[in-house]
Amino acid sequence: MSHFIKSLFVVFLLAGCAAAAPTATAPVIVSTETSLPPTEVVPAATATLGISGVQITVPVVEDNESFNATVTGNGEIGVILADTFGYNPLRWLPLIDALDDNERLRMVTFAYRDEDATPNQDTRAVFDYLRAEGIDKIICVGAGYGSSACGYLQNEPEIIGMVIITVDHISKIEAGFPKLFLTADTDSVIPAAVTQRVYEQSAEPKEFKSYASGRHGTGLFTDPNVGSQVLADITDFINEVVSSH
Repeated sequence: MSHFIKSLFVVFLLAGCAAAAPTATAPVIVSTETSLPPTEVVPAATATLGISGVQITVPVVEDNESFNATVTGNGEIGVILADTFGYNPLRWLPLIDALDDNERLRMVTFAYRDEDATPNQDTRAVFDYLRAEGIDKIICVGAGYGSSACGYLQNEPEIIGMVIITVDHISKIEAGFPKLFLTADTDSVIPAAVTQRVYEQSAEPKEFKSYASGRHGTGLFTDPNVGSQVLADITDFINEVVSSH
């Protein structure tokens, strides 16, 4: 090889070695998120989140539907906790905590499938669920429209007691089991006189209590002035009913 060609080869070789290395670029992160909603089906009425217990599905046979509920405790006496329209079942938590020491209780919290149409039907479905589980002694605790749902069950032989916290859509309880009627003196939704009138028209044994508060239904539980007394009165009543069976 001539001297000229050797020199030219060296020049090209050095030029290649001196070429700048390619500049590193930042990695491109491609999002895997989409604007599409999740595909998981969420039931219309969910279990009572925040309340300890066993999550169950309650069938409504006539409608071929079901809804979720939470069972707290494993005792032989059922307690149905039926609230009024649109209230979160967590409102029952203070009472559940107050009754926690009674190991004979099996308490059920739930949300209605349809606020305006199914309280009586759904409360009946909870009653039927407990009966199918072999529970033959049941206490119904109803607040607001839940009082009507409890009253709807008054002729069932399994009902051994009832707590009515402000009355709605019910005229009287004629059955002979113990009954506790509660209201606020200045209830913001239903006048105390309505609950007192239903109490007066209902059969014995019965008891009526009104508290210095303006709160409605289960809202009484968290009233800083009377809440602890309300919970104590309900707890004493339920424990007394239980102890007599």
